Amino acid sequence: MATVSFEDQTTGGTWVNVASTTLSEGGFVTIHDASLLEGAVFDSVVGVSEALEAGDHEGVVVDLFEGVPGADFDREMVDDGETLIAMPHFDSNDNGTYDFLTSEGEEDGPYVDEEGEPVVDDAVVSVDHDEMDDESMATVSFEDQHGDGRTVTVAEATLSEGGFVTIHDASLLEGEVFDSVVGVSEALEPGSVEDLDVRLFCNVPGAEFDRKTVDDGETLVAMPHFDSNDNGTYDFLTSEGEEDGPYVDEEGEPVVDDANIRVC
Repeated sequence: MATVSFEDQTTGGTWVNVASTTLSEGGFVTIHDASLLEGAVFDSVVGVSEALEAGDHEGVVVDLFEGVPGADFDREMVDDGETLIAMPHFDSNDNGTYDFLTSEGEEDGPYVDEEGEPVVDDAVVSVDHDEMDDESMATVSFEDQHGDGRTVTVAEATLSEGGFVTIHDASLLEGEVFDSVVGVSEALEPGSVEDLDVRLFCNVPGAEFDRKTVDDGETLVAMPHFDSNDNGTYDFLTSEGEEDGPYVDEEGEPVVDDANIRVC
């Protein structure tokens, strides 16, 4: 069985955030445009998640118009106010690749409900062009380092509008946008900062942790965020992504840098 929750949202137009999904056998979450409702089962696919393990997932980020095996696209982003549809799929051949299109539907079919209909949820996606404005930009430099496993140092960050630098564990790379957050800096003024210390596994609004230190050799990811409501508190988790979103680059992707952490 599978469930999926896909909520109305605002993004840079090249990705969407699936709020939650449960896949009993693992697989993928695909994103379709509205032509699915007209029967375009294959041509409607505009994005597919990374391969997901069996179980529950939250905050699954799916890139659009790229990385879909068997699909060709003539556009690079969604239209403002466009309706998209999220649909969980099996990985029926257990190869970690979405083969539904390349197999013409023979492999990796959709999860279905009790009536035999595909499990789906739709959302209206608004495009915030201001997030991609050249005047709103950020950079971050996060270098390999040794430490006590409880604090990391971001070498340098520039946030044109101020905000925060968050630290994520490697589950971010598997689409865990919310659960991957393991640390957040103090509120930062617009401009540049060097040698920014960020404590881990504490004082992250909306997060709960079952460990106190990173593992030796673990990869962490630094990501600058806006303080979109100007309240000095990191509200990305507590608002389920509605507030304090990440700075994005020219392609609408979050600005990030990763580092290997050795624990002394």
